[in-house]
Amino acid sequence: MLKCTRNGCGRDYDNVTNDQAACQYHPGIPEFHEGLKGWTCCKTRVHSFDDFMEIGGCKLGEHSSTPKHKDDDPFKADLTKYDDVLPPSKGVPAAAAAASVQAVEAAPAPRVAEPEPIDEDPVGIAIAKGAKCKRNGCQATYESESASHGPEQCRFHSGSALFHEGNKGWTCCKPRATDFDEFMRIKGCTLGRHLFVGTKPEKKLQADKCRRDFYQMGSNVIVSVYAKKIDREASSVTFAPDSLKLHLVHGDGKVYDDEIALNAPIVPADSSFEYLSTKVEIKLAKSSPAAWPALERDH
Repeated sequence: MLKCTRNGCGRDYDNVTNDQAACQYHPGIPEFHEGLKGWTCCKTRVHSFDDFMEIGGCKLGEHSSTPKHKDDDPFKADLTKYDDVLPPSKGVPAAAAAASVQAVEAAPAPRVAEPEPIDEDPVGIAIAKGAKCKRNGCQATYESESASHGPEQCRFHSGSALFHEGNKGWTCCKPRATDFDEFMRIKGCTLGRHLFVGTKPEKKLQADKCRRDFYQMGSNVIVSVYAKKIDREASSVTFAPDSLKLHLVHGDGKVYDDEIALNAPIVPADSSFEYLSTKVEIKLAKSSPAAWPALERDH
């Protein structure tokens, strides 16, 4: 397995299944301005660094494992122009400032976190295998209850991201990096338990109703639901003999849920769907060849 190096992706992939729609990534560079964070290639803007890291990619393409050159780091631009970056320190010579930058590998021994209240008890909560830990700096994925819920199995950053004079790090520890990839590899300084579910219920922001149209082709009805930047892993399309259920999660976290009462019966096993860059294309297999006067039946 290879690891994709494109911004916003980072998933493991196999060249056998790598195609033009396998990777959802950001072709642009990060943009932090007036307290808002986002990417130059799309319009989504958020306030927190955690939400910035969750912005879904806005372009589809092939995965790539090409290593990024240090000079290509999107954060090597002059960050002092952004108002949420700390002002330059006065009276510190450039040589002294450079000497204070620590290597990523020089992280101090992790401290053990104090017991923290968890609103959702992990016991009894269904967690999908492969779910990623939500803590900053931890890349662990859920395997099983016994293997993933130990009290000191998570090594994470308890502080917030800190970008200062072109250097990047965390407020909870001293290691600093000069490029974004090195920053993402700074080892956590705190030990605790993994957090796969979250301490707060996730907010479900309702997206605007998606525009759709349809046409018929032989024994199939083709439905197009227009939606950009869909998180394909979090979204779903469910077929029933007389209905179609949509659960589409946009890159900004907004959710579009809809259930369509179909004009005539379909064969769910023969129906299919595909996520494209600007829409979800759905093929409904008719139970009978009769033409549909409309997509939905009258209530």
